[in-house]
Amino acid sequence: MRAEERMEEQPLRLLVADDDEVDRLAVRRALLKTGLSAQLVEVGDGTAALAALLEQPFDCALMDFQMPGQDGLEVLRKARAALVETPIIMLTGQGDEHIAVELMKAGATDYLAKSALTPERLAHLLRQTLRLHEVQQQYRTFAEVLPHTIWTSRPDGVLDYISRRGYENNGIPTGDISQWQKAVHPEDLPRLMERWHHCLRTGEPYEVEVRLWQAGDTWRWYLVRALPMRDPRGRVIRWFGTNADIDDQRRAQERISRLQAVTAALSEAPTPRQVVDVIITQGVAALDAQAGAVCLMTEDGQTLELVSATESVRHLTRGLERIPLEAPLAVAEAVRDDKLVTYANREERDRRYPTAAGPGLPYEASAVMPLHGSRGVMGALVVNYSRPRTLSPDEQEFFLALARQGAQALERARLYEAAQQARIEAEGSESQLRDLLAERERMEATLQERDERLRAALWASGTGTFRWDIRTNGMEWDENLDQLFGLPPGRTVQTMEDVLPLVHPEDRAEVARRNEACAREGADFEMDFRVMRPDGRVHWLSSKGKTFVDANGSPLYMTGACVDITAQKQQEAKAHQLAEFERQILGIVSHDLRNPLSVIRISASVLLAREGLDERQIKSLTRIISAADRSTRLIRDLLDFSQARLGGGIPVERKKMDLFELARGVVEELAASHPEREVELAQEGEGAGEWDGDRLAQVLGNLVGNALQHSPPDTRVKVRCRGEAGEVFLEIHNEGAPIEGAILPDLFEPFRRGRHAGSGAGSVGLGLYITRQLVLAHGGGITVTSRAGEGTRFTVRLPRRAPTPPPLLVS
Repeated sequence: MRAEERMEEQPLRLLVADDDEVDRLAVRRALLKTGLSAQLVEVGDGTAALAALLEQPFDCALMDFQMPGQDGLEVLRKARAALVETPIIMLTGQGDEHIAVELMKAGATDYLAKSALTPERLAHLLRQTLRLHEVQQQYRTFAEVLPHTIWTSRPDGVLDYISRRGYENNGIPTGDISQWQKAVHPEDLPRLMERWHHCLRTGEPYEVEVRLWQAGDTWRWYLVRALPMRDPRGRVIRWFGTNADIDDQRRAQERISRLQAVTAALSEAPTPRQVVDVIITQGVAALDAQAGAVCLMTEDGQTLELVSATESVRHLTRGLERIPLEAPLAVAEAVRDDKLVTYANREERDRRYPTAAGPGLPYEASAVMPLHGSRGVMGALVVNYSRPRTLSPDEQEFFLALARQGAQALERARLYEAAQQARIEAEGSESQLRDLLAERERMEATLQERDERLRAALWASGTGTFRWDIRTNGMEWDENLDQLFGLPPGRTVQTMEDVLPLVHPEDRAEVARRNEACAREGADFEMDFRVMRPDGRVHWLSSKGKTFVDANGSPLYMTGACVDITAQKQQEAKAHQLAEFERQILGIVSHDLRNPLSVIRISASVLLAREGLDERQIKSLTRIISAADRSTRLIRDLLDFSQARLGGGIPVERKKMDLFELARGVVEELAASHPEREVELAQEGEGAGEWDGDRLAQVLGNLVGNALQHSPPDTRVKVRCRGEAGEVFLEIHNEGAPIEGAILPDLFEPFRRGRHAGSGAGSVGLGLYITRQLVLAHGGGITVTSRAGEGTRFTVRLPRRAPTPPPLLVS
């Protein structure tokens, strides 16, 4: 019976929970006006409402949000936790959206503000609620007959339903949904919960593969999926999920992966011994065994010979390496009957194979699979277990596939070994000759395949190949070379003389000269040259050729390849033009500005020396001299930058000196020009060495000047000089905010300016770059650390003397 028909034909059993008699009366009146027949059970507090829901069945419950004892939200949560399925409509005093969301998350079917309580609205809600409840009941009935486990949860992720199959298959206590996490494998539970919480936050569909406990004391893989159900406003009101058993598919994939690994390992084992070792290694590992061995039939077909085994098996079978085929043992039985032979425990082994009985064998269980080749059984693979064990059907299938592949690989290895031996020892035998011819055909097929692969690779990379027969002057080349030279496909080039007219006139003579050297002396060819295509375009080609000679050293032929390097040459030309442009610009800026700046400074100095100047004139002339000095320093930096970037480094003139005295002079000069700041100098050890004093004064001046510029005015700048055995270290430290992390890696690059760059008048961001180049020119190094609370520290390392170049080897 549908919900609408039920409402019309029989009374509804409704629970009304509200502590206000007036509100309960309003509900009764609204129900009366709807014309619906209803049996009402009224309670006045939350405790009574919860008791009624737990004890009696209702078609629907209308519950006040605020009630004494327990409010409606608390009653709702406890009822849903107790798996009460009664639809519950919450009555609120106000239409608070936040409250509505909490109610829906807790499991409310819907909510209604008391101010909006009308007969029409109430009737609509009841019909909608009963219809939804009816659909849910149909869904759950349908879920019970599906082959998957079906479950639902509230919007907050708490499960409120799981189909019967979930209780039966996964060992969840009947009716106790809260225990579902115990059915998840401990290693998979964190991953499952992390993904579940993510989907609850975002509303994304849920999907994860995990292992679930299976009745019968085992774990099986399941695909867990869930989709959210939303209300008209897009809010998640319920999650619907399924657990699908994918264990068989998963294990099939694992078997395929293991067999692929076996195939790859066997393909790299060319000899029978290596093949046998792979069979043992893969079999023991894949079947989770503790030991293994391979026995092969002898040529007479009467005996099995132990050819390879794990260390423990070799120790136990020492002196028993040959087993008669009629021996009452599992390995002999498997070979005789060509079938899988297993025993699951020691008792079964002793009963079936009494000759193997005894306490000396440490293995409880064993499995033997015959190695069946194209000509019959070749031997057997044995795996041993230290505990009782029965192979599952999947493991038996894998065991069979492993033995089949191993036998095929062993046959291939034997054939290859026989062919090799035949080529060496039996070339005069007709049968051996047939084997050699067959092997040759196989090798030719392989070479043809490789040749096709090489052609495909050359075509894909745009590489053209050629062969020049020096004796006949005949030329063979492929279609790629036709394309590189801009020629139509075909026999357009047949001799070397046909090639030279295609070469650019400026490169033609050199190409011809090198070709003559190859033909005369057997030299190899390597050259970049230009070609003129028929459409007038010029392209660059890079060509390499190898010349082969006979026993007397006479050149026979050359093989080689060509590739188009036009784009590379264009990039090199652009880079050269850019470098030349930089050199010209820096030359103009650096050299052509020095003379006018010198005139400006000298003229300002002469004017400043005159008597009778007022204070304003003196300040103006002083600013002119200062600006000229800054401009001169900028020019010096640009010259140094030009020398470092375009001239291969800044030259230094080393002289014997005391670096400590130099540091003291630089610090005193900077302290005098910054009387408001304190600069502390500390020295340890000796400062003697060979350096360029002017350049190191520039280094110290840049670093100490930066420290003064970028530190708070009331802090101290520390300069420390420390002499060690072969090196001297300079450390400049200042306090204040650290250098930004994004700037720090590129601090010594040119044209980089820090956070206070604007305060450094005359700076173009070359100071630290030139400082580093000067340190490198002395064979030293410079580093910087900058952290909050620790300040910024530059450390310069300078060898006392120039590095000694390695001695020249004179032959």
